[in-house]
Amino acid sequence: MKQPSLLPVYKHTTWALLLLMLASCHKDLTQVQQSPKTVLPVVTDTTALPSPVLLAGKSVLIDSFKYPLDKRKLLLPVKDAYQNRKVQQKIQGFYIANGYKTKWLDDVGPNALYTALAEELSHADRYGLSPEEYDIRELDHLLQSVYRVQPPTADLIVELDMQITEAFFLFTTHLTEGKLTRAAGSNIWIRNNNNNIARKTPDLDVQMLAGIATPGQLAEMIRRVQPASERYGRLQRALEEYRALEKTNTAAFPVIPVTEKIKPDERHAAIPVLRRKLSLTDLKIYTMPVDTTTGMVDSLLYDAELVSAVKWFQLRHGLTPDGIVGERTLRFLNQPLKEKADILALNLERIRWIPERNENSYIRVNVPEYMLRIYENQKPELEMKVIVGAPNKATPIFDDVLKNIVFSPTWTVPTSIIREEIIPHLKKDPQYYAEKNYTFYRGDVAIDPSTEVWEGENANPYQIRVVQQPGADNSLGRVKFLLTNDMSIYLHDTPNHRLFNKDYRALSHGCVRLDEPARFAAYLLRNQPGWSMASVQKAMDGNAPAGIPLKKQYPVHLEYFTAWVDDNGLINFREDIYGFDKQQLRELYTVGGSSVVGL
Repeated sequence: MKQPSLLPVYKHTTWALLLLMLASCHKDLTQVQQSPKTVLPVVTDTTALPSPVLLAGKSVLIDSFKYPLDKRKLLLPVKDAYQNRKVQQKIQGFYIANGYKTKWLDDVGPNALYTALAEELSHADRYGLSPEEYDIRELDHLLQSVYRVQPPTADLIVELDMQITEAFFLFTTHLTEGKLTRAAGSNIWIRNNNNNIARKTPDLDVQMLAGIATPGQLAEMIRRVQPASERYGRLQRALEEYRALEKTNTAAFPVIPVTEKIKPDERHAAIPVLRRKLSLTDLKIYTMPVDTTTGMVDSLLYDAELVSAVKWFQLRHGLTPDGIVGERTLRFLNQPLKEKADILALNLERIRWIPERNENSYIRVNVPEYMLRIYENQKPELEMKVIVGAPNKATPIFDDVLKNIVFSPTWTVPTSIIREEIIPHLKKDPQYYAEKNYTFYRGDVAIDPSTEVWEGENANPYQIRVVQQPGADNSLGRVKFLLTNDMSIYLHDTPNHRLFNKDYRALSHGCVRLDEPARFAAYLLRNQPGWSMASVQKAMDGNAPAGIPLKKQYPVHLEYFTAWVDDNGLINFREDIYGFDKQQLRELYTVGGSSVVGL
């Protein structure tokens, strides 16, 4: 949607010139009903308005009795109660700090700060937000109405200045904490919604706004309220790149209609489109091969250079880099540029949800990437593949702390698994668990499942406790790493390491399985006397559980990022295994109850 022209920076002029200009166009002013969103008059025929001229003026004093800031309601449709309250508090705090004076509007016209703010709000999409959210078009129309006749009414200046401030603080609140305060259900995506920990000093935007006077200071303020992390900056630049591609190259991104696999050295009609797509997103020209026999260009040949490009594409999308263009590779290749840009924007939003952390050492698990990394001094020191919860048993997204290691663990089977898996097996075959190293209890009394009748109350999963003993076939493997949550979610080994060879590893009941648990344990215990890789392996092969408290405890962050830029500058995308992207994008780009993106 095309935005209205921004107001030019003003120069000094005379009152006579201004009055002459106003008199010449006063006859075109049309009286209309007031907008239901504001008390300010709106001009319907905006084409008749002259381009506003910014004049050197003075701030307007605000009558606090006439405009009680603690009773003012937001005019923007902010549905979330927390953000509504937050913005109201910021407005009140700011005008008190500003001496009850207008900030954006002077007695004779808007100042340069308004021009700079209008530019930022008009291009909120560069931050992954929607410009429509902040009503900049209506603000521009109202601005022209207020200053159409000189001298303007002080009450209208005050009211519009507050409305601009409202848009500003909604914008900075979104940049600081994110727009969305709910995410995929409280039992799956666990966030501190209504007591959000501010990323910076509380209400830094309020403190800074009262002290700025120039557009440069405004730009610096907007930069400072955003996350300072390197991954945020990289992702923002990637978003700008994809938005630019989206606007200029949509025609170059047709769907590749392939039903069979395309293998290296084959000829296929889809190859020219494939080459064009990869050249566009990789910002590199992949030339067509030349037939060595005829000397003619062969545009349909899937040649070695293009195969190499596809392998890089597959790596960046979490696929096996075999160069074969199959179903999953095609799915990513056929994603529209706009969809990929929106996904980049959503992942910027997800970074904004993360509060400021003063951590030198921590563990991150990115669920869609199926990877765990340990960070020391903000740099990755160790990484490994993981298996995460299946879509119907999603691994929760939350923060925790790793405090203890248990070697040769037992596994107390969750009630949900007893209900959904164990009892159905026993109903079909009471001997099913006879040699599987499980102990069954009813209350505190051990029972033999092969002699029970698994019907009625006997089959009540809440009356049964099942414990798998340590051993090679234990579902937790040879070691587990305990977190502090009450959801029975932790990190652990697995008896089946073949699954780590798969691209798609959303296969567990919710916990996180580690590909190299011995290496992980040895790293965590590296500074504790008596521990080495050999002693870790010996403890894992024991016959009884052995709990080891960690002297150095690690924060653990289970995260959900489907797009990021890696240390090599490559833009990565991953499959949205739990379907969060579509749901959250719809909420991110909903303005006043209406979606501004097609999802």
